[in-house]
Amino acid sequence: MPYHAKTIVVGCGNLLFKDDGFGPIVVNLLEKYFENQTEDDFDPMVISYIENDFSKDVLKEVEDIVGDVELSGEVKFIDAGNGATHFIFSLPDEYWEKVIVVDVVDYDAEPGSVRTFSPFEMPRDKYENVHTYAVEEPLHELSEKCEVVIVGCKPGEITTP
Repeated sequence: MPYHAKTIVVGCGNLLFKDDGFGPIVVNLLEKYFENQTEDDFDPMVISYIENDFSKDVLKEVEDIVGDVELSGEVKFIDAGNGATHFIFSLPDEYWEKVIVVDVVDYDAEPGSVRTFSPFEMPRDKYENVHTYAVEEPLHELSEKCEVVIVGCKPGEITTP
């Protein structure tokens, strides 16, 4: 099983659609920051994009936030892109204790605001996969097997092709 870890951190979204890239960006930053504590390899293309196109203040803020965090146990970072439904719902492992989904969430807040949600707090019909399939119910089902936390960022702009 390729995702055999106690904690799974899944970044969802598409870098090409502006703010929709929040999940992959965060997961790659965390993976790079914790590279000595995990077996994963961050995506150097995403890191290059982040380091060249992001404000150094934002990167410093992320570093300050995670600077004192210790990873305990086994953690697997997954840049799921638009394939989160496949990663999360079709490949669950009974070994999982916690799944953290990092994605944009349309909720009542200023763009750029970040908060955590339980699967039962998600705004209805707002959390969807690329084919506009609402994923609240599969998140509810997954939460019966392990703890599920969604880290959501209110997008300012999501472009489309």
